[in-house]
Amino acid sequence: MFEQRTVFIVGAGASREINFPTGAELTGIIANKVHIAFSNGWEPTSGDKRVIGAIQHHLNQKGERDGNPYYHAGRAIASGMAQAISIDNYLHAHAEEDIITWVGKLGIAASILEAEKRSTLAPDRDRETVDLSAVSNSWYTPFFQMLTEGIQRTALDGIFDNVAFITFNYDRCIEHYLMHAIANYFRIDHREAQALVHQLRIEHPYGQVGRLPWQNPRGSTAFGKDFHGQELPEIAAQIRTFTERIEDGDMLARTRRLISEAEVVVYLGFSYGDMNMELLSVDQAGERSIFGTSLGISAPNKKVIERDIINSMGPDRNAVKSVELADMTCADFLRAYWKPIIRWM
Repeated sequence: MFEQRTVFIVGAGASREINFPTGAELTGIIANKVHIAFSNGWEPTSGDKRVIGAIQHHLNQKGERDGNPYYHAGRAIASGMAQAISIDNYLHAHAEEDIITWVGKLGIAASILEAEKRSTLAPDRDRETVDLSAVSNSWYTPFFQMLTEGIQRTALDGIFDNVAFITFNYDRCIEHYLMHAIANYFRIDHREAQALVHQLRIEHPYGQVGRLPWQNPRGSTAFGKDFHGQELPEIAAQIRTFTERIEDGDMLARTRRLISEAEVVVYLGFSYGDMNMELLSVDQAGERSIFGTSLGISAPNKKVIERDIINSMGPDRNAVKSVELADMTCADFLRAYWKPIIRWM
């Protein structure tokens, strides 16, 4: 169990361990989905048919017939993906272009739902169970072991008192995994496990592809569900651009409060991009220790990132006791830093 108030900041590199695309891979997937072209003016030759269906459904809802502005927008997004740091950066660069933003969100939603379905956390469709052994080599397993060390089945209330998440991923993997893992390990039913996970403080600054059915039965989206084009606009509407999240004062306040109150901050699979570090910056914070992964990050970039992390923690640089960034996978990192993260130092 966690003895110190700990916040985990999760990026795409963490989901890679359960067969999700990296940020760079996601841009290519989205490009293929929104590069919509037709032969004979009506038969699709490229693009995701469900994205096309979403656009056509949207046009029907608005009483319009001309889809060309949306198809042009999709091809423009596809053209820009090879140059983009991420889809988020691209949409931020085109924040004033509503059609670009809307089609981009369709591409994101379709890609993430597919990734959930292909992930090692995808449930068995017949029994709605998850093969937890399939994720044993991912960071989820050492995290769960850290969370539950010394916890008895009769004392599960408060299991998340000292832990919170800020995830920059659009998926619902953390909530989905924890519900199934708690139910399996402690031999409790899913409803009881769901009630416990409801207590977890978790922020999705970029939104997500819907709430899970047990989180919100109305307007929910099952993990990795098969979807139709007409469903996609409503799912995509729950995704935020950088501009939209900056304008969401309540979300920003909650996110920054988690950072301000933390005694330990852990970055998992995070890219430390400027836009995301801006969101995580706080005016003041108490004494804390910083840990994080830096797999594949060069020494010069790592040095700048360490400085950026310290600067994001408020004006008192002495409040940061230490910054330790390790060139490891998220799973190896949590195993290596298990004790320093969970114990009083």
